[in-house]
Formats: sequence, C-alpha cells, structure tokens
Amino acid sequence: MNNILIKNLYKSYHNGVEHLQILTDLNLVVEPNTRVILTGSSGSGKSTLLNLISGMDSLTSGTIVVDGHFVNLLSENDLALFRSKSIGLIFQFHYLLKDFTAVENVMLPAYMTGVKKTEAQNRARELLNEVGLGGRLDHLPSQLSGGERQRVAVVRSLINDPGIILADEPTGNLDDSNSRKVEELLFELVKNHGKTLLLVTHDRTLAEKGDIQLKLENGKLAEL
Repeated sequence: MNNILIKNLYKSYHNGVEHLQILTDLNLVVEPNTRVILTGSSGSGKSTLLNLISGMDSLTSGTIVVDGHFVNLLSENDLALFRSKSIGLIFQFHYLLKDFTAVENVMLPAYMTGVKKTEAQNRARELLNEVGLGGRLDHLPSQLSGGERQRVAVVRSLINDPGIILADEPTGNLDDSNSRKVEELLFELVKNHGKTLLLVTHDRTLAEKGDIQLKLENGKLAEL
C-alpha cells in the first residue's frame, strides 16, 4: 500500500485559557512511491503533521490512514508496532546511540522487533555498504563525520523495510556540501527500495526534487 490518506484533520493545543489552532480541515493524499516535499514557515505545523502521521501525537479530530492503518484508532501497543514496521523516521539530528557502533545503531530497531541478531546485523551491513559506509561499520558516532552520522540515520530508517519514510529537516543540521550528498542519497534509496517519502524542509533546492511540492500555511496545504 505505502500510501497516506488524511481527511478533515484538525489539531489544536490548549494551554490554560489559550487555544492554539495548528491544523484546520487539512486534507492530503500521498500515493505509493511518491516523493512529497512539505515546506512552510517555522511554527506552521509541519513537524506536528509528521508527528500525527506517525502516531507520536494525537489529533483533535479527523482521520489519518497510513499504509492501511487508521492511526488515530490504534492502541499504544499497536502504535509501537505500526511505527516499527510501517514507518521509517529521519530527523534533523541523527539521534545515534553514542556507545554503539554504526552497524549496531542500524540493526537495533530490527533486533528490538524480534529479528535474530545475525540477520539484523547482516541487513545493517548491507544497507551501510549501499551508502558507502562499509569501511565504517565498527566506528562509534564520535568517530564519524556529520554527513556520515546522518547517512547512518537514513539507513537506520530502512532497516525494518517500512513502506513510508517520514523525514523532518533531514539535512537541516549539515553544511551545503553534506546536505547535497545526504539528500541525493536519500532520494536514491527511496527510489531503489520502492518507498513513499514525505519530507519537511526549509531548503528550496531540496524541495524542488519532489514529485509534489506542498506548502503548509494557515493550517492548510496548498501546492507550490
């Protein structure tokens, strides 16, 4: 399936007497194997939308269906399973475990879902070799460059073979040179592995590479 369907989505926060409306009657359809790039000003709700799609935040009203799962109806246990199997997450910061090697960081999500250690290690090695890090498998994050750490984070998102990749400013913490390398790598991996991509960015160069470019403004989406 690898698709995303959002209907009449509302998200608001209440802080004492203050009511903050973030998303208003938002609708979105992301077809399988499509690369959708989402832009918008800071505070417009881009990261909130990704958190809702992944089930890390709860909606106020509406419907979110991801890879056939009604996300807003899943229990906590089912949400954890959904995130581990159907969604790959990439963030601005790599969030690698500092005391684990590159291959250990990549294999860990698979190992935690019950995949045998040897199988998880082999899969991690394959992915790291695919992105040119075969010689860095046993290096700790502190021994890797910023671009290398983010490449590890990218392939970690693929270890459980999810259908959908959600990326929140994946190059936002890198210099221009490394940004271009990581974004080229990400788009190549998404294409080669048949993934659906929804990516949030402020980078206009990166945004132009999407099949569909959307802007989040006043709580709603519009095509650029």
